[in-house]
Amino acid sequence: MKNRIITIFFVFFLARVVHADELKVLLGINSSKYLFSDSTNSIEQQQKSGMAFGLGWAFSLSMNMKIEIDAMFNQKGAKATITYTADTVIAAVYKNSSIAIPVFFKYQFKEKASPYFSFGPEFVFITSHHMIFPESNGEYDLSDNTRKLILAFNAAIGYEYPIGKWGLSAEIRYNHWFSSLLIDPEAAVKSSAFTFLLGGIYYL
Repeated sequence: MKNRIITIFFVFFLARVVHADELKVLLGINSSKYLFSDSTNSIEQQQKSGMAFGLGWAFSLSMNMKIEIDAMFNQKGAKATITYTADTVIAAVYKNSSIAIPVFFKYQFKEKASPYFSFGPEFVFITSHHMIFPESNGEYDLSDNTRKLILAFNAAIGYEYPIGKWGLSAEIRYNHWFSSLLIDPEAAVKSSAFTFLLGGIYYL
């Protein structure tokens, strides 16, 4: 059933791309964090930075409103310090890679150079998930206990500056995963991230 839903979604995605009004190239960096279902004193977290890049297609609904569909590669995770005993503290890094398909409803205040805001769902396809121990160069593959498809939500604010048939954009996105990253129902782990993106736009 899940494979059928994914197939239908991609067919719809490709059909819409053919009729796009704008093509975007996006490049940026994100700062992410894991959200554990139960707080624990043995793990302290810090934000982890990672790469984000991809392509976007926008479809005009009116002078101010658009639908934007992106295909993004993201590297996310979290830095952690795990305390086993008072004398045993180990540094670890959670790291996951994914292909994400966010769908945005976008409102632009003016037709030309203008700020905008957007929001919408995101479908996240996890391609890898590891826990890394930098001090010992150890690495543990978490893929077998990781979901392959996660539903998320995005909200963004940005600014778009057209230059003839071309344009530039800069935006900040907030991303939150609704689904747990792990298959184990007793160990729910979600993610939140802020991403800064620069974009180059070609108006078709």
